[in-house]
Amino acid sequence: MATKAKLYIAMIAALAAAILVVGASRWSPENLGRFLLFFALAMVASAMKIRLPGFKTTISINFVFILIGIALFSFGETVLIGLGGALVQSLWKTQTRPKLAQVLFNAACLTVCAAAAFWASHGVLAMLGLSSLAAMMVLGACVYVVLNTGLVSLVISLAEGRPLSELWSSCYEWTFPYFLVGAAVAGLASAASHGTNLGVALLVVPAMYFVYVYYRMHIVRVVLENISSVSREDETARAGAAQGR
Repeated sequence: MATKAKLYIAMIAALAAAILVVGASRWSPENLGRFLLFFALAMVASAMKIRLPGFKTTISINFVFILIGIALFSFGETVLIGLGGALVQSLWKTQTRPKLAQVLFNAACLTVCAAAAFWASHGVLAMLGLSSLAAMMVLGACVYVVLNTGLVSLVISLAEGRPLSELWSSCYEWTFPYFLVGAAVAGLASAASHGTNLGVALLVVPAMYFVYVYYRMHIVRVVLENISSVSREDETARAGAAQGR
């Protein structure tokens, strides 16, 4: 791994460590039972992961629970959901044994993204004097998506020497539909959880499971179509070369 990538990972890890210290100092769960339930569901969701074509990384549906955390839980609880989800996503049933640097970056990345989305959504609404769940979810989702795709694209760019703009564009293109649907589900679950109908909020897991299955099938189909297209182009090129002889 390039020295620049190592320094970048160390910087993000140091930032995440500072965030965790702040989160621990402000730890004040209002309803510990509800938090533990959502935390457990988030860990299950983190195991539902999809590898993105062209990237040595995965996405999972744990971001839905991070967005729910922004609306329902404290800063420390939300950050803990992000950290725990990242560790499960990185270590659970991996095709190859992950390197320490990869696990460290993934954990730090989701910690930073969760903290930034929480601070931005709550801070901006507080400055504007607004109290809107919809605005909070939209702002939190936007910050999370842009920062997450940006941080991941940058570390890959530094490690592999690939153009950042190309990586970021590709990462955003692959993940945006997934994040968009997930944000909508998180918004509905958060609205339900603000009332007494907690059971409706718990339906977020089966709902996102179907989204996960569909999106995974979609990626497989696109990859197979690309392979088929390249194969046809190769056959056409060989046929043209044979005719020219």
